[in-house]
Amino acid sequence: MRQRVNVHYSVDLEELPSEVENLLSKADERLSTCYQTLQTLIKRYDQHILMTTACTEDIGALREELASVDFMLNDATNIINGYVSYRLQDNNEIAQEEEAAPTNPYVEVDQIQEKIQQFKESLTK
Repeated sequence: MRQRVNVHYSVDLEELPSEVENLLSKADERLSTCYQTLQTLIKRYDQHILMTTACTEDIGALREELASVDFMLNDATNIINGYVSYRLQDNNEIAQEEEAAPTNPYVEVDQIQEKIQQFKESLTK
């Protein structure tokens, strides 16, 4: 099996959708190739030739390609999950800032007059 390495790099937030789209497009191309390869295997080998090492080698190569597709889909999933986590964290920080912001300590004149009027009415009762 081919060796894989993790590579980390940064992109602008606005570029994330195109990064995911690129990964999905590459996965789609490779998956289409896998399907075509499988169809070729089925047509090329009749029942008697299926039970050979050559067929198992072809199947092994196909499985490696499918694993590659799986890795691409996993990368896309990780990017999306990272984005969702970022957005949730960002929204939580905004909500906390709004909660921590002091309310207006000054009361509107209309509100004060209304309270005075209610107080006066309560005294005459």
